[in-house]
Amino acid sequence: LYVGNLDPRITEPVLAEVFSAVRPVVAVKIIPDKRQVHGGLNYGFVEFGSHQDAEVALQNMNGRSVYEYEIRVNWAFTSNGGQLQEDTSTHCHIFVGDLSAEVNDQVLSKAFENYPSMSDARVMWDMTSGKSRGYGFVTFRDRNDADMAIAQMNGEWLGSRAIRVNWANQKASSKARQDMHQQPHSVAGTLSYEDVRDQTAHYKSTVYVGNLTNYTTQDQLQGLFQGYGYVVEFRMQSDRGFAFVKMDTHENAAMAITQLNGAMINGRPLKCSWGKDR
Repeated sequence: LYVGNLDPRITEPVLAEVFSAVRPVVAVKIIPDKRQVHGGLNYGFVEFGSHQDAEVALQNMNGRSVYEYEIRVNWAFTSNGGQLQEDTSTHCHIFVGDLSAEVNDQVLSKAFENYPSMSDARVMWDMTSGKSRGYGFVTFRDRNDADMAIAQMNGEWLGSRAIRVNWANQKASSKARQDMHQQPHSVAGTLSYEDVRDQTAHYKSTVYVGNLTNYTTQDQLQGLFQGYGYVVEFRMQSDRGFAFVKMDTHENAAMAITQLNGAMINGRPLKCSWGKDR
């Protein structure tokens, strides 16, 4: 299980003891929040001997107060990069637009931290210029929180601008496409994030990139994809005009497909879709 919102005072023995009160624990690992992405709160993983034990622990422990904070418990999965992460594939995603240049992941996360089920917040970056694309995405475990965030945060000021908040669907993606059209060498695709995410299994994370010129370099493509997560593996076929990019998570791969499909590189629009994992 993934366990988030951990008070920094919670040690691995303490976390093991807390969960052992429900079902026998096999192993525990806590990851310190060194970058303050989660507001200074840590997260970790608790392993059980069976799926049934984990299910019981999930039902009993999610929302429990440990020290001063309510912990968040969810299923974890192993990404293709070998890293354990919270499974956000079934979470609700909202689009946040009109972000000012100073808004980063931490600022965006803090703006939505009052919604208890928020699981991730990410600003989209242009890796060529190093500047924000002016929009991002926030995910929630609970749809009610996502609904409330849209209703309450739309039009609120964040940084030096009033933000626009909506569901991360076709309408939201249209705004992202408009934003991207305003940037040089960038033409966004016409794909909906949720449609792309649901096209294949949650453990798939390889993106097919086609319509490449024979002088497109790996560095050029990798710079684009690194704006959406960690690139685990890169397979380039320059002479055949395509490449395969393996991302760290299914969600990041889906976001890359959604946002990079149609993006111009060396005078050609990229064609992005799900590729075959090796």
